[in-house]
Amino acid sequence: MALVFFRRLFCRSFVGRKGPLLILAVALAGASCSEKEFDPNDAQKSFGIAKEPYDAGHFEDASKRLGEFKARFPYSQFAAEAELMIAECQFHLDRFQEAATDFDTFVKLHPKHPKADYAKFRSAESYWEDSPDVVTREQEYTEMAVNKWEEIVKNSPKSEYAAKSQEMIRKGRRRLAESIQFVAQFYCKREIWHSCAYRYQELLDKYADMKDMANEALEMASTALEHVADAKEKDPASDKNLYHRSMTAAQIREKAVNLRRILKG
Repeated sequence: MALVFFRRLFCRSFVGRKGPLLILAVALAGASCSEKEFDPNDAQKSFGIAKEPYDAGHFEDASKRLGEFKARFPYSQFAAEAELMIAECQFHLDRFQEAATDFDTFVKLHPKHPKADYAKFRSAESYWEDSPDVVTREQEYTEMAVNKWEEIVKNSPKSEYAAKSQEMIRKGRRRLAESIQFVAQFYCKREIWHSCAYRYQELLDKYADMKDMANEALEMASTALEHVADAKEKDPASDKNLYHRSMTAAQIREKAVNLRRILKG
């Protein structure tokens, strides 16, 4: 109330005055004088006022105004729409983690809302925007985005966002596969054979549909396993073999042979 009183007094104090003082008043108080106040008895009118900066593309101000509206009218029919707009503001302000959280919260609170699928898709987009597009970096957010798009395709196959989700799944899975391939190549070049074999096997297990990577994965995984088997025979008690401790040298070598058979077709 004190703030409202100050704005009204400030605006009235300079109306009609001339000169530098008036110019200063306009510069300092223009936004406050022009900001519309919510009607505590009219949620629809207040929502219209709250979303004016959103419609104008002023997302920082919109986030604050819509937050104020939601706090004042938490049970109105416009509260959910305000929540979704706040999430959109975060997205447009490149605050993708905050956006993802807000979109996820919206879906959790309003699972049957007509825009629930949109919020799910937008959440995935938020994670995607925050993920690195170079495969040399951690791809945790890429995986989270793909998982969310896969949920849409699985649970809402007739959704208008299903087709776009499938397209983004393909892009995301490709990036994830290339990331694993990069790590596998890194270990192979350094002759860390147990990790090399493990990563290429992971590539084969998760992304067998990436045919252009399959031959390399089969070749290098089998080669790496042969080295692991050799090391196992020389030193059965070695703790360097992190991923094949429960296997004998003969079992490891047999696995390498099976991979080569698949490679030869």
